Amino acid sequence: MMDLFREAGQQMSMLPRPVQNWMLWLNIVFFSGLLFVFRRAEPRWAVAAHVACFPVGFTIYYFTHDLDLMGFPHILFWTPLLFYLPKAALKDSDFRLMSPYGIWMSLLCLTIAISVVFDIRAAITFFTRSG
Repeated sequence: MMDLFREAGQQMSMLPRPVQNWMLWLNIVFFSGLLFVFRRAEPRWAVAAHVACFPVGFTIYYFTHDLDLMGFPHILFWTPLLFYLPKAALKDSDFRLMSPYGIWMSLLCLTIAISVVFDIRAAITFFTRSG
């Protein structure tokens, strides 16, 4: 199993620097939600969805050895967040866009939207390449 993690890590290290920076940004934005998990449900769902991507992504990698499909869990887990998070914020009378929580929520939704587009593109690339 450790060989699998090493192999994936090696492939990730060969990705262009902007892609590596994007993956770092994803972790920063999602795990910043830990600052809010004790007061709100939305960050708990966001962090849980992000954490759930790791075992599912590595399971996919185990069978395919291809990084392009490791984004599939993002599509699966994060797309529902794109609908849930803004809806929950709009229903909350205490929500303020110009607050630390509001800024985090905005950055998270924007980050998810961009990432899901990238991940759909990567999945299409994988399936058109393989047959």
